[in-house]
Amino acid sequence: MAKATTDTCCLTLPLKLEKWQADRLEKRLDIARQIYNTLLHFELKKLHCLEESREYIDIQTQLKETIDSAERNKLYKQLNKLRQDAGFSKYSFKTDIKDFYKHFNDNIGSSVAVHGIAPQVWTAFEHLFYGNGKAVHFKRRGELTSLRGYSVAGKSGGVEIIFRGTYIEWKGLKLPIKLDPKNEYENEMLRQRVKYCRIVKKPGKNKTHWYVQLMLEGKPVIKVNKNTGELLHPVGQGAVGIDIGPQTIAYVSEKEVALKELADQVNNIEREKRVLQRRLDRSRRATNPDNYEVDGTIKRGVKLTHNKSKQYIKTQRELAYLLRRQADIRKRQHNELANHLLSLGDRFFVEDMEWPALTHRAKKTEISEKTGRFKRKKRFGKSVGNKAPATLIGLLDIKLKSRGLAGVVRVDTKVRASQYNHLTDDYHKKELSERWNNMSDGRRIQRDLYSAFLLQHMNEAQTDFDKNALSIDYEQFTVLHDQCIEELRRAPKTLASMGLVRRAS
Repeated sequence: MAKATTDTCCLTLPLKLEKWQADRLEKRLDIARQIYNTLLHFELKKLHCLEESREYIDIQTQLKETIDSAERNKLYKQLNKLRQDAGFSKYSFKTDIKDFYKHFNDNIGSSVAVHGIAPQVWTAFEHLFYGNGKAVHFKRRGELTSLRGYSVAGKSGGVEIIFRGTYIEWKGLKLPIKLDPKNEYENEMLRQRVKYCRIVKKPGKNKTHWYVQLMLEGKPVIKVNKNTGELLHPVGQGAVGIDIGPQTIAYVSEKEVALKELADQVNNIEREKRVLQRRLDRSRRATNPDNYEVDGTIKRGVKLTHNKSKQYIKTQRELAYLLRRQADIRKRQHNELANHLLSLGDRFFVEDMEWPALTHRAKKTEISEKTGRFKRKKRFGKSVGNKAPATLIGLLDIKLKSRGLAGVVRVDTKVRASQYNHLTDDYHKKELSERWNNMSDGRRIQRDLYSAFLLQHMNEAQTDFDKNALSIDYEQFTVLHDQCIEELRRAPKTLASMGLVRRAS
C-alpha cells in the first residue's frame, strides 16, 4: 500500500460499553496478542537464519574493523539489501501474517491483522535494525492495548472496525460512541472522511475505559470562541527562543520572557510506585513458589508459572491507573503550554538535545577535585521521564505544521548558546551549577533565559547568532528578564536549577 499523501488528524471519543462488550474486546485484544507473538517468533527464526549466513557474518566483521565512514555506509547498504532480500520489510511482514490469523477469523480479520498487527511487529524490528533497540520482545498478557482497522474498503484490504456515525461496528459487535451534540469542534471534525479507526484500552481507577481514535482526512479544525467567534488559540508573529531542560523551560519572545517548571502538577510518584511494585513481587512469589530458588533468584531452564491472585490483579490496576493519571496530567499541561507558546510567535528555535543520553548513568568513574569523593553516576532519568521535555517540543512542532507553518527549528548544539556572550563576543564554558551570567555591563542574567534570548536571534542559516539584532533587542530583553526574575522571587516555590534558592546579589 502506498504511503498516504493527504493530511491526517485524530479525534478520540469514549465508548459507552456494556460489560459483555468490554469482555469481548478484551478477548480480541488477547487473540491479537497471540497473533503478534506468533508472527514475531516466525520473523525471529528468519533473522537467526540470516545471521548465520556467511555473507551476513562477513559484513558484520568488516563493520567492526572499518573506520572509514564512506566504506561503512557502503557496508550498511549491503546489510540492508540482505535484510530486504530475506523478507525484512513492512510489506513482507504483511504477507507473512496471512498464515497466522485465519484460525481466528471470527474475531480478527484481514484488515486488523495486515494493517494493525503486522506493522506493530515491523516497528519492533525497525527499531532493532535502524534505531536504538537491542532486542525485540514478546508481549505478555494485557500488554497489547490498541488495534486498528480500515474503515473504508479499498485495494489495501477489507473493511473492519467501521465507523457508523453513532457506533463502531466490528465483526458482529456494535460499540456505541459517547457523542456530545453541543460540542461544535467534535461535530466539525466528524464531517471529515474517516480513514481508519483504532480501539484503545486505558486503565481506570475501578474499571477499564475504552476509546475509539478516528483518523480523519485533513487538518484538525481550528477552535474558536463560540461567544466572540475569535480564534481560541491564535498564532502570534515573530521568533521565539526556547531553552528546555529536564525539568524547566525558558522562553523569550518580543512580548514575554519566562522561566517555568515543566508540568508542575505532575507529582513525584517514585515512592508510590515502589510500594506497589514490592506488593506485586511479594504476591508473585507467594502464588508461584516453584519459580524461585532457595536464595530467591528465578529458576533457569524450567517453564515458569504465572498465577495471579485477585489482589495481584487489583494492585496491577492501581499501578497502571497511577501511571496513566500522571500521563494525562502531563499531556494536558504540555498542550496548554504549547498553545500559549503559539500565541507568542510563529518561528521557534531550540537546541537539538539528545534526551536518551541524559537518562543513562555515567560509565566513567570520576573523583571530584573539590571534595575528593566519587562523583554521582546518576543523570536525569527520572526528571526526563516525569517531565517529558521532548514530548512538549514534538507537540509544538505538530501544532505549527497543522497550521501550515514551518516546524520547530532544532539548532545544532555546536552553537553553544549556554557559553556565548554577545557583549564580549566570546565563549566561556560554565559548570552546570553556574546559573547566572555576569555580563560586562554589570548585569546578572539568568543562564537559561539568556540562552533562550540567544536562540531567538539565530541567523537564517541557523549556524550562528545575529549579533546586530542581539545588540538592538538586548535592552528590552533585560527589562522583561528582570520582571520575570522578580515574579519568580515572589513565587512560594522554585526549583534549585533556576538559581533562585538564594537571592542573587
